[in-house]
Amino acid sequence: ADLANYRNHHGGAAAYRGCRTRMERGIENAARRTDITGYKALFSDPRVAEIFATRPGYPAFLVPFVKVFGLVRGVWLAAVVVTVAGSGFVVLILRRLGVCVPLALLGQILYYALQTGTDSMQPMCEGLLLCLLLAGILGCVRILQGHIRSGTAISLTAFTGAACVKYAQTLLAVAGIAGMTALFMGLRWLRHREFPRSERLLLATTGVFVAVLQLVIVALGLPSTRASLQELMAVHYSRPLPPHLLHHFIRLSIGFWREWLRGGLVEPLGLLLLAAGAWGALRWHRSFGFLIVGVAVAGFVNQAGHPEAAMGPRLLVMASLLPVCGIPLLIESHTARRAGEGPDPIVRPSRAQPQLPAPQGQLY
Repeated sequence: ADLANYRNHHGGAAAYRGCRTRMERGIENAARRTDITGYKALFSDPRVAEIFATRPGYPAFLVPFVKVFGLVRGVWLAAVVVTVAGSGFVVLILRRLGVCVPLALLGQILYYALQTGTDSMQPMCEGLLLCLLLAGILGCVRILQGHIRSGTAISLTAFTGAACVKYAQTLLAVAGIAGMTALFMGLRWLRHREFPRSERLLLATTGVFVAVLQLVIVALGLPSTRASLQELMAVHYSRPLPPHLLHHFIRLSIGFWREWLRGGLVEPLGLLLLAAGAWGALRWHRSFGFLIVGVAVAGFVNQAGHPEAAMGPRLLVMASLLPVCGIPLLIESHTARRAGEGPDPIVRPSRAQPQLPAPQGQLY
């Protein structure tokens, strides 16, 4: 939009007509070609269409909604379903961790209010990806609680579905869980503590999944990190590739993270939410804390692989799961401690699953 003339009587209509004219011209030029295929072929370079063709999960999920309710209402209703389902998994996770109902509902509200809810309601695959990742995290929590068979089945099924939506981000998320679980066990080893069976099984489950998914990516020849880097450096293949990809990538990364940190210090709410979420998760349940921090780290790694501001905070959305799950745990741990510090300590009733939260003060 021409901001100088946007407030004039026909400013908005002129901007709309100009945008539509440019898009239609690009589609007409692509339609004259005969060497392109795929559902995104008319809108982008064939190499970009190839990347999106490896993500069949979200289009397949949309099909019944679009068939029954039409395009606009179907896509909107699908977004509502995955957003509500994702927030529901947050409630289930927090309840399994021993959080009271009001604070579990606070986690659901945070899911709606933070970037997770914003991106889930977009007509893009992030909402479905978050929903499936949360289902997998719920399975991981069940493994940590000793429900090995059901937890393994839930986590592997959910992570497989997430890989059909976005295999690269799923690989990062599960690798983050495996890596942070390995770090947790390493810290226990340094303190001469035994390795809990549940943590060992969680590490084995996520590690095997990461290895198998990587083998599938290599065997099927799916677009790799190099293809993603080329697409980024060539601006969706609309420009020639620069001669030194790594040099340009490092320069772009330095500029991006400098501006990101500057913005975070100017408006520190996001950084404070991440810190509070990490504190609460690690304080209430150390194993789960490392797990959810691993997912947040995967979000930052995903952003590091795409250091561009044009896509907004969408690439970092996995990191927002940390405050969504961690802040209710922080409040719950603070409430539990205050209840036991008064002159007449409150005896809290036993929970349905008394083994869920680790004892307060147990570090490793």
